[in-house]
Amino acid sequence: MSMPEEKPSFQEPSKLEYSRAVSYIFDNPNWLMNGLWMFLCQIVAQVIPIVPQMVLTGYQFEVFDGLLATRGRQYPDFNINRLTEYLTRGVWPILAALVVALAWLPVFIIGVVIAVACIAGLGAAGGKEAGPLLAMLGILFAVMLGGVLMAILLVIITPVVIRAGIAQDFGATFDFGWIIDFMQKMWVDVVLASLLMVFAAVAITLLTCGLGGLFVGPLMPFVSSHFWYQFYSQYLARGGRPVPRKAAGQPTAAPAGGIPTGYMPPK
Repeated sequence: MSMPEEKPSFQEPSKLEYSRAVSYIFDNPNWLMNGLWMFLCQIVAQVIPIVPQMVLTGYQFEVFDGLLATRGRQYPDFNINRLTEYLTRGVWPILAALVVALAWLPVFIIGVVIAVACIAGLGAAGGKEAGPLLAMLGILFAVMLGGVLMAILLVIITPVVIRAGIAQDFGATFDFGWIIDFMQKMWVDVVLASLLMVFAAVAITLLTCGLGGLFVGPLMPFVSSHFWYQFYSQYLARGGRPVPRKAAGQPTAAPAGGIPTGYMPPK
């Protein structure tokens, strides 16, 4: 008589936990100081380009590692003494995102040309009476086209950034088979989470006459990190392949539960 298969005690949620991507931030007793460091990085980025964003992104992937190791419960504090490590960790995701953005630029330009031609053509076809109304319809089409193009870009760039941040190797980032597999399994979740973040940030900023942006802006990197963790966890749980890590001593595969274990980022 065969013994029944033992099921893991922990099961990944079957869908994204949107509220958890925000609430986990405040579980850390030092959340305010961590947020202030994010705010400082964003302020410095207005003066010094690229470098502060690399530092911020590197820390985001330290948060990502902490979430993987604790199943979404804990993340490390920002450590000013580890700026070099953050910068080094953030180089690859930023470069990878830049490559994708540059490759996507011709598609965006074509979309702009189509949108402008549509608006002008509809306005001219309607004449003086119906022209303004048709032009408004053209503008609506242009907005919808822009939204579709942005959604496609997000679906493409998200797995590239996640893979670059985990692998920490530019050459290993563009594994197109892995990227396509991730997109096929996760595109709906990526689009929904991205739209939620954008709409929530805009709504809070507008409703508070801009003051809410001072609070939301520094917290958004933490929200993004948690969604990256959820995307990657869900992808593995749906049969995806784990990303090999370059650094020695870090996990290269996922256990039966789908989440790499046994690693904690440096304090």
